[in-house]
Amino acid sequence: MTTHKSIFFNFHFERLHLPIRPIPVKRTTMKITTFLFLFASSLFFFSCGEDQHEGGHGAHNHPAPHGGQLVELGKHGSGFNLELVLHEQGFLQIYVFDAHVQDFVRISANSIDIEITDQNGTSRIITCEPIEDPITGETVGNTSLFTSTERINEILPLQGVINKIDIMEFSYENVEINFSENEQTGHE
Repeated sequence: MTTHKSIFFNFHFERLHLPIRPIPVKRTTMKITTFLFLFASSLFFFSCGEDQHEGGHGAHNHPAPHGGQLVELGKHGSGFNLELVLHEQGFLQIYVFDAHVQDFVRISANSIDIEITDQNGTSRIITCEPIEDPITGETVGNTSLFTSTERINEILPLQGVINKIDIMEFSYENVEINFSENEQTGHE
């Protein structure tokens, strides 16, 4: 019975006179190659290049979403960013962002500690604790926002070092902090 179905199947298509054409491999390959070249070129021209850097560590053209100062971690375009923001009540807020400051990055840190030396030459730690947010589902141990436990507006400009911060599987050490105030006004 299988033979009858296959004979009918062949007969049916022969009666339709459908031409069977081979796919032109050269044209298809050329179109795909051209598309890939144009796509790769557009990524090159529209990505963040090294020429966007204005200067030292953390100074580049990505705007800080909350009007603070950005500190770049790792190589530009492949690391992460911290945004330092002076809250209106005088507390330091630290937001953790991806390489291009587009998305928040949640980390599992219990705190972000900044070691500073005060005017008397005494070294001390400013601790920024994780902030929970029930709206976004962020919790202690899974958040992108940290806030200092003390007001820092009286000790600005803040110069110090984050001895170590772990983001995902990456670890960054001796991250310099030079924070004087927010870059823009009108943000929280």
